Amino acid sequence: MNQRDDCLDLLRQLVAIPSQSQNEEELARFVASYLRDELGMETTLQYVEGKSYNVIGRWPMEKSLLPRKLMLGGHLDTVPPSPFWETDPYRLIQQGDRLRGLGAGDMKGGLAAQLTVLKSLRSQGFHWNAEVEFVGFADEERHSIGANAYVRKVLEEQRPAQETFFIMAEPHFNNIVVGATGKVLLKLETRGIPGHAATPEKGINAIDCMTALLQAVQRIWGKRYRDGTAASYCCLMIQSEYPGYSLNIPEHCICLINKQLASGEQAAEFQASLSQLYQDCVGKGTLTVSREIPSYPSYQLPPDQKDLTALCTFLRKQFHRTPELHINQSVSDGNILYHSLGIPTVLFGPQGINFHTEREYLSLQSLEQYMQELEAYLKAYYNAD
Repeated sequence: MNQRDDCLDLLRQLVAIPSQSQNEEELARFVASYLRDELGMETTLQYVEGKSYNVIGRWPMEKSLLPRKLMLGGHLDTVPPSPFWETDPYRLIQQGDRLRGLGAGDMKGGLAAQLTVLKSLRSQGFHWNAEVEFVGFADEERHSIGANAYVRKVLEEQRPAQETFFIMAEPHFNNIVVGATGKVLLKLETRGIPGHAATPEKGINAIDCMTALLQAVQRIWGKRYRDGTAASYCCLMIQSEYPGYSLNIPEHCICLINKQLASGEQAAEFQASLSQLYQDCVGKGTLTVSREIPSYPSYQLPPDQKDLTALCTFLRKQFHRTPELHINQSVSDGNILYHSLGIPTVLFGPQGINFHTEREYLSLQSLEQYMQELEAYLKAYYNAD
């Protein structure tokens, strides 16, 4: 079986295993078996919670700890299947260049490609000049509890620090993600004074207070987003306790706001702005703001980071292409690993299209080219011979 067919066979098996967020155990066990049986790696199934597991594979070290480490992998989970799938979402189907199946693009195709390359190198007797670690994380599509559990494990182990580079096989092929906005989920609560709704001036309507605040936020932060001086925000939910038609002035209102955080933006600044806007534009009742789960810091690799530079230089010289260096407008586990462990992380994998929808597919052409490029790059920069 050639490398292409080997990868497609593995991808079929990965897609066939349901692994939506908080239900990754079966896939984690499958990948652990593959790492152990096909690659000869020492594997660890890290329990996270419920049916969520991380999987970690390392080749046994034959000598003292190498000063460098290469990390590969990404997340195991998928979003739930849309009810609009026209084919079985758990069956990989090829339609020309399109490989269709739930998670094929995001990101089981990337995992299959990297695992296939590692298997190919092992069969060639490749000798590494760095420790190699493959990691599959749980729950990236939800709250990244897998990545946070991995961070805690690394900090508890207190292993000697190594110069590390992580190529996360997220579906970015024509561009390489070198950073991302962060985000914070904030819960806003306004409290007013109850009274009879027929004479609203005798109380303080918590909904009116929240509405006035949100209008002020739109004026200030909406403009900053349009001007490109701040990342976006979005009101996700607003609700009030309503006991029924009793003509009571609502005294409590809740709102959830998702605030993306551009590089350099701090959640605390946005929170302080909310409090100031409430004081200036509402001036009655009370506001409390609290952070909810999830929360991600922003990150951005320096443009001269040496591993990134080496990868881009290699692709340009050997494959005559220069992927754009991209700052992602969404988050990934890379935000957590870079912020908490200082691991330079890039998102680079075969190209997924329309992921998170029933139209999701993986480009077969990009899958084949990605494996060719990744294997050649690893031979050029991680060969001990």
